[in-house]
Amino acid sequence: MIHYLNVIRSQLQLIPFLCLACLPCSLLGTELELAPCQIAQAGKARVSVVVSKQASERTQTAAKDLAHYLTKISNAPFSVETGNGLQGLTVGLVSDFPEQRAVNQSEWSNPQIKEREKYLIRSHADGVYLLGMTELAVEHAVWDFLYRVGYRQYFPGPHWEVIPRQNHLKVNINVTESPDYQNRMIWYGYGPWDYAKAPYQRWCARNRATSGMVLKTGHSYGGFIRSNQAAFDTHPEFYALVKGSRKISPYAKLCTSNLQVQELIEQSALRYFEENEDADSISLDPSDGGGWCECEACQKMGSISDRALFLANRVADAVNKPQSDGKMRQKYVGMYAYAYHSPPPTGKVHPNVIISVATGFLRGGYTLDEIITGWSTQGAKIGIREYYSVYPWDNDLPGKARGSNIEYLKRTLPKFHKQGAQYLTAESSDNWGPNGLGYFLASRMMWNLDEIQQTDKLTDEFLKLCFGKAKSHMAEFYRQLDGSHSHLVVSDQYGRMFRALAAAKQLAKSPEVHVRLDDLTLYCRYVDLYEQYRQAKGEPRQKAFEQMIRHAYRMRESMLVHSKAVYRDAVNRDKSVSIPENARWTVPEAKNAWKESTPFSKSELQDFLKAGIAAYPLTELDFKPVTFSEDLVPVNSLNLAEVKPGILSSGRGTQTFHTYVSTPSTPVELQITGGLIAHYRDRGNVKIEVWKIGGASQTGDRETFITKDQSVPPDGKPRTVRLAIQEPGMYRITVSDGGDRTSVQWKQNRTMVMRSSLEQPIATSGRWSLYFYVPEGTKRIGLHGGGTGSILDPEGQEQFTLQNRKAGFYSLPVPAGSDGKLWKVNHASGAIRLLTVPPYFARNAKELLLPREVIEADRD
Repeated sequence: MIHYLNVIRSQLQLIPFLCLACLPCSLLGTELELAPCQIAQAGKARVSVVVSKQASERTQTAAKDLAHYLTKISNAPFSVETGNGLQGLTVGLVSDFPEQRAVNQSEWSNPQIKEREKYLIRSHADGVYLLGMTELAVEHAVWDFLYRVGYRQYFPGPHWEVIPRQNHLKVNINVTESPDYQNRMIWYGYGPWDYAKAPYQRWCARNRATSGMVLKTGHSYGGFIRSNQAAFDTHPEFYALVKGSRKISPYAKLCTSNLQVQELIEQSALRYFEENEDADSISLDPSDGGGWCECEACQKMGSISDRALFLANRVADAVNKPQSDGKMRQKYVGMYAYAYHSPPPTGKVHPNVIISVATGFLRGGYTLDEIITGWSTQGAKIGIREYYSVYPWDNDLPGKARGSNIEYLKRTLPKFHKQGAQYLTAESSDNWGPNGLGYFLASRMMWNLDEIQQTDKLTDEFLKLCFGKAKSHMAEFYRQLDGSHSHLVVSDQYGRMFRALAAAKQLAKSPEVHVRLDDLTLYCRYVDLYEQYRQAKGEPRQKAFEQMIRHAYRMRESMLVHSKAVYRDAVNRDKSVSIPENARWTVPEAKNAWKESTPFSKSELQDFLKAGIAAYPLTELDFKPVTFSEDLVPVNSLNLAEVKPGILSSGRGTQTFHTYVSTPSTPVELQITGGLIAHYRDRGNVKIEVWKIGGASQTGDRETFITKDQSVPPDGKPRTVRLAIQEPGMYRITVSDGGDRTSVQWKQNRTMVMRSSLEQPIATSGRWSLYFYVPEGTKRIGLHGGGTGSILDPEGQEQFTLQNRKAGFYSLPVPAGSDGKLWKVNHASGAIRLLTVPPYFARNAKELLLPREVIEADRD
């Protein structure tokens, strides 16, 4: 967080003269007179970069980096000299320069953990101070200063480095900075391959995506077992008792109640800090998965969260006791709230235990917000364990990962911080093609949450600086990568990406822009090859798979696809393909049949663009979507013909229903069956909420919360739930589970519909058959869907089939006399979105609700 002690934040642009208003020097309590500083003029350096005689090697490297890039920016030779800091670009710790006049020495000595990244940048007539609390903070100051004069390292590697050219360089800066999130990590789940490690580390440093405190939270029980292997070998009772026997494994759970185990863990932690005096933390997070001890003593300790926390608390207490010399240590214990130990505990959390709440794999039926609140209530310091990209989930495809969803980043980062989170670790991938812009923006926002208001500006600047005259076409390209938007038709999405690149190549002027476009072309080629592989079957699938792997490896140094994850993991997710022994990802290139590092030729790159444009035609709608109001009313006045009741399948996640209540004395009765997937029955009870739509509201909101019910356990048995309603009117009912699938049935002829629009598709799991209404005068039924199912007209005749169609936009004509009636989606799977007719499905005519304007028009 910025400490506004005489601070004005810089809003500098890439312009010749960079100016900020200054505060009166009297407010600083020092003799420093703030003033602009001329750094370079007409190709000559007006000041030198200055370090102290006692500057560390790390600080000297930071100073050399500053001199190097200022030379490139201004075309003026900058040197690094030693001095007292009264003149020049002064780089170092405050304590390095006892004569400096920027700040009080005593206020910048002996930094606490939270202050390790604090730095200042202050200009005066004779130079600029770039001073930090620590060597890391000094590095932050250098790279922030360079950022303010226009330097950018958007993605790892030299292709994504932007170095401005300014013959005249004058600055007027007065800022003091420290981060909003104390710990910030965007890291690769599969780790960097050899070529990627150094560029990744440079990107982190240049974007202040490193942290002053190292918080360890990874699964640790296996490490404790290995470091005490002899003890575990002679004491099998140290392992968890599972189904009557001790589960002996390198990554097993522990018998937490065993006093010897507790002592062993405590001593191991003490030994770790003795051997690693500079370490800030140690992890006490359990090993992954299940297998918790079932012995009577462990079960008496409480919930799984209680047991995991017991060990963490004990270690935190032990490592923070006074030392033999009387000194106090400030050490932390990190642990996730994840999987079996994600529910909040019943006991208090030690002040030095930090709980990083996972945003996935939660158990016990708690929402993420409930878990954060629950752990906070027990005194936990909160961190967040995020998933910005995981290869098995998103396969490095555009718009699929959280890291590409700019709106998600803008929404969650301030929300987590407001909930008390000070630490954020995000599992990600070396896939800067689909997610690079998101990673960059996340690094800016994690340092300073105010940057959330600047994301459009930052994005526009990225497009301008990286693509120049091709900016407008690349804006379209990055719209297709942004997971904030729905990309319902793969062909249209990929087609627009290829076309944007081809158009950008025509406009690009500088070699730097062409190199970036070429790299993105390689990324699009990977996307194309993955789609070919995904669609192929039999022998062609193996060939397509090999082609994809070969390409991912060959383009690896672009770092736009996480080639290591593709090569190593994709084969494990698909048993229909294989990699020969001599082509495994661990076999070096000289001996590997699939590895090749030949640079891509210009003709290959051109062919990739041409092939992509030909393979992915753009979607052209032959209908115009129609917007309907959400003012729903019963359809009695339309006198619709009776039909055979439709079938509603179960759903996973959240199912949403709209119902009209005319007689509030009669409860809304639902039959709910939770836990239809037995493997996931530890996700908690089904959650039912009721909201009234419209009418008076204390808050002025359109919807008012009425009641909720969580009485249905996930056991696969039907339960009847009665929801008391006090007033007539329209209501929204949501039924949510933890992904274990739930069936919702209601009494015959109760008015109840499920919405399925472009933005809010119907949530179903399994085959379903429901009716929708085609208003009078409708010429074409426009929809989005695919997979299976058919569309039946009012006579029950099939007018359209979705069988084996890709997800896409489709339309069918409405024959004369078939409007003003019910049509049917029959035996479908997945969502079908209705785009030219009211987007509401019902089981029959008596249960249907429609927008008021539709009924009024067709009734007349």
